Amino acid sequence: MKIAVVTVYDGLNYGSYLQAFAMQSCLEALGHEVVFVQRMTEEENLALFTTNRPQEACDPLRRLWRFIRKKTVLRKQIEKENQYYRQQFPLYRKAWERFALVSPEQLDGVDCIVCGSDEIWNPANPNIDVPFYTCADFGHDIPKVAVSVSIGNAQTTDFADCPEAVSALREFSAILVRDRRSQEIIGDLTGCAAKITCDPTLLVDRELFRNAAEIPAIEGAYMLVYTYGLTEEESRIIRHFAREHQYRIVSACMDIPVADQVVSASPLAFAGLVSGAACCVTTTFHGTIFSLLFAKRFCSIARYPKIEELLSETDAREHLWDSMLPDDFEKCMEPEVDRAALSGRLQKMRKESLAQIDRALALCERHSEGERP
Repeated sequence: MKIAVVTVYDGLNYGSYLQAFAMQSCLEALGHEVVFVQRMTEEENLALFTTNRPQEACDPLRRLWRFIRKKTVLRKQIEKENQYYRQQFPLYRKAWERFALVSPEQLDGVDCIVCGSDEIWNPANPNIDVPFYTCADFGHDIPKVAVSVSIGNAQTTDFADCPEAVSALREFSAILVRDRRSQEIIGDLTGCAAKITCDPTLLVDRELFRNAAEIPAIEGAYMLVYTYGLTEEESRIIRHFAREHQYRIVSACMDIPVADQVVSASPLAFAGLVSGAACCVTTTFHGTIFSLLFAKRFCSIARYPKIEELLSETDAREHLWDSMLPDDFEKCMEPEVDRAALSGRLQKMRKESLAQIDRALALCERHSEGERP
């Protein structure tokens, strides 16, 4: 089939890109042709992530967000973030060349729409256009499935402001979600039982990522830190551990105070950064996934329940640092990942998820041939 994927392939963070890249690779391996539905131009994307867009050109929610930031965040920090996005943007622009793009008006010949993965159904996130990511305004005559979608930290009540999205959800042939919370709330909204599938980055072989880009050259042994921010106490404990073990602290793109070195790299080079590290520390979902896939030793700080759920599913809770005590951090970093055991667990998750995806796509295929699922 020709499949149009609707997801945040163009978010300026590693996880957004890598889940889209993995989804494309997974669907192509199943024999399908894949295109991505473009929500905005590259110029509009950059304007979304920086604060240079004219006030009158912003929607009301974006204007409110900018007003609050100007009142609560130091201007130097805003300028620092803008500099980061402009520095990273060319790297992402190059990576996006791997995706064939179509507009919502160019879906002729598309047999199926796949929405997913990531938190594309999170109405609590002001940067997520939930009606777009539920296909509320396009593709009504094309069968749709959702794969590994998430609502993030949203509540059922958050969907009251986007009734068109809720109506669109009820048109899906099948909905596969990424976590139990999304399963529960999507079930409440649609009356249908959503199945759980793992993130697309776990559906493909890890070598796919490592072979896709050059590995950044970093001198000496280093600890990779991938986070949007750490508390002062977390930074102090991490810095002490790194000094004791003579590790340089390398941050993946984020200019955080604890880092000795900040490495700007393309999203596909992220796997190389992880695999080359002596150990990793992360507060993110995809940072945890890639630590599981590549890291020798790692520690995850579960800012969100999805991280803790992932570590439980992979039987890797010993790498969860939730006490914020130095001794417990040491214990998290002591055990090396048991590659053989983890591989077996991931193979089981992958097999079960691919079976669910196969069934969902089969429903779409029958629907596109005229048979109602």
